[in-house]
Amino acid sequence: MSLPKPDLLPGGLPPLLGPEQGLAREQQLLEQVVRGERDYGFLLWRSRRALVVPTASSRLPGFELAGQRLARRGWPLVLRQTGGDLTVQSPHLLNVAMVFTLTPAPGAIGQAYRRFCRPLLAALAEMGIDAYCGAVPGAFCDGDYNLVVDGRKLAGTAQRWRKAQGRETQAVLAHAAILCDEDEGELCRLTNDFYRYCRQPQRVREDRHVTVSRLLGLGPGHSAMALLGRTLQQHLSRRNEDEGQA
Repeated sequence: MSLPKPDLLPGGLPPLLGPEQGLAREQQLLEQVVRGERDYGFLLWRSRRALVVPTASSRLPGFELAGQRLARRGWPLVLRQTGGDLTVQSPHLLNVAMVFTLTPAPGAIGQAYRRFCRPLLAALAEMGIDAYCGAVPGAFCDGDYNLVVDGRKLAGTAQRWRKAQGRETQAVLAHAAILCDEDEGELCRLTNDFYRYCRQPQRVREDRHVTVSRLLGLGPGHSAMALLGRTLQQHLSRRNEDEGQA
């Protein structure tokens, strides 16, 4: 099975997909590594508007009502099979997926995150953005390997592991959702409204987030997504650099 080349559209934007379609393409990429058809690959894509939640969230009180209310506002709920917390998807967030192989060992999860984040941080640095990995309390879907700028979350990351067929290595799918041109305040309001509708106590804070567009000082008519998409594609295509290293 082959996937379309991760080419950008005219103007530098990644393809716009439904959230289920984008997640399915990432899964196809992972399956190719599991079967030994490739040992590296990446995918850049944008998603139509959605709030993606783990299936466990469907058991929350008020979940059905939350789905109805948010769908009326143009933000449908989409269930995913993996764990974690609510993530907001929109055409103004850049999804980055990378697949590779890694030998299981103590500290391998951190090693996988560092391998994935290295080209992302390099691409941002090339654009003049000094980012690092870390946690941001008060941000949505917080984790130890967020991409962070001055204490504010620019991107969230996640990973999934599968046993590679006939090999000792594992297939790894790493994913990031980078805030590019979206209104971070709107994303936080949507997240908090979902928690409120489902009678959950947690809340996120707008001042714990930042976008590429805001960091670059871009005005209307200028796309941080296109700039970052082109730069990231160049860095991720250099697969022979640091491949297999921590």
